[in-house]
Amino acid sequence: MNLNYFSEDTKLPLVITPSNGDVSKQSLVEWIASNKEMLNEKLREAGAVLFRGFQIDSAQDFEDVSKAMDNDLKDDYLGTSPRDKKSGFVFSASELPPHYPIMQHCEMSFLPSAPRKLFFYCHVEPIYGGETPICDFRKVYEELDPTIRDEFEFKGVKHIRNYSAPDDTSKNAFQLKKWNEMFLTTDKSIIEKKCADNDIVCEWKENNGLRLINKNAATKIHPQTGRKAWFNHAQVFHVSAAAEEYHKIFKRQKRWETLKTSVLLDVLTFYKKLTKNPNDQSMHVTFGDDSQIPDYYIEHIQDVIWRNMVIQPWKKGDVICLDNFSISHGRLPYYGPREIMVCWTS
Repeated sequence: MNLNYFSEDTKLPLVITPSNGDVSKQSLVEWIASNKEMLNEKLREAGAVLFRGFQIDSAQDFEDVSKAMDNDLKDDYLGTSPRDKKSGFVFSASELPPHYPIMQHCEMSFLPSAPRKLFFYCHVEPIYGGETPICDFRKVYEELDPTIRDEFEFKGVKHIRNYSAPDDTSKNAFQLKKWNEMFLTTDKSIIEKKCADNDIVCEWKENNGLRLINKNAATKIHPQTGRKAWFNHAQVFHVSAAAEEYHKIFKRQKRWETLKTSVLLDVLTFYKKLTKNPNDQSMHVTFGDDSQIPDYYIEHIQDVIWRNMVIQPWKKGDVICLDNFSISHGRLPYYGPREIMVCWTS
């Protein structure tokens, strides 16, 4: 196999391509099994390993490759993106509309059971946009303004999510899934137990909606390397985050469609701030002591993230493995067909 870095500057990701004519899934699975120790070392060091040029054609092929890397795949999901199941442990990466920005984040960082490893697979290569940028959140932690970083570390972060009732028929572009779709049950006792098991405070609202609250540290120390990384959803859940993200997306894509969305988000963000209690937003974030996080803190965090982001176009059959305790991911808007799948470990 050939081993090279997509970006020599960032050393992210490590790209592995076939060195002979055998591009079959089985040859890749066998090579991974024979080089597991080396691959895990490379993953800890770089944070991301991309397999490119192999014949990966289905959700099951993707699952087989992921299991070769780590057999401890899981199918429980307590994140925010709507997802459809594709195989035993494989899901669609997100069913959010193509124009939605998905800001950089480590998967389920607000849970004590956040995945150790995350895998993505490109089943349908995007025609335009739709990249899944990645970012070294160890570098983000190191490059943040020390005053801002210290306040986050001292206070921690409080994540708030609001889910509508199973019978809710209202149409809200910013609304998350209904809580029965999130937990795949209407039994509130099951939901309450799952929340308790994951250090989530659940509050049943008067309209039969559900509010989930997590209080977490803002950073994480990697259990194997000892390096500290930025590890929270502040730059995702904050009310100002989406509009600020789209300003940066427009600078990159320079498309009329992106400009329209950027202007619309500015207007909607202003409206939401004026008319809605922050705790009733679909997503909200504060410091752990309930004090508000200033908009300019979020802008600074996003500036540091974008400075360290690596944006590589998808190729059909790509499989990338991320160390979720070190490397974040997101999604840029796209136009036309695109199908990316995901699976994860415990």
